[in-house]
Amino acid sequence: MDNPKYHVGQIVYFAATAVEHGAPSGAHRIERLLPSDDGRQQYRLKVVDTGRERVAGEGELSGRITVEALAQDLYEAGNSTNVPWARRGRTVRDPWLKEALARLSKGTGDV
Repeated sequence: MDNPKYHVGQIVYFAATAVEHGAPSGAHRIERLLPSDDGRQQYRLKVVDTGRERVAGEGELSGRITVEALAQDLYEAGNSTNVPWARRGRTVRDPWLKEALARLSKGTGDV
């Protein structure tokens, strides 16, 4: 697969069908892209809360990126450096992702 659907550092979730078949629910961070398996992109994931790692195929992941989208909005609203979100590393992104997760779990996705 030439263009992976997800990028390193992005927060993803397992698709509902994968969770029904035993995949863990909750937020996972893409740690690395792995070689494709029969044309299917593979990813190394880490559970945001526990740090546990696993491998998943692109088809097992949900395109739901609400947490990352909110984190990016929060970051950009308070960003005085003009450094784009995409160029920020995990040390800058992680606090914004945690804030976004907290806001979404409380039902307040306001920026």
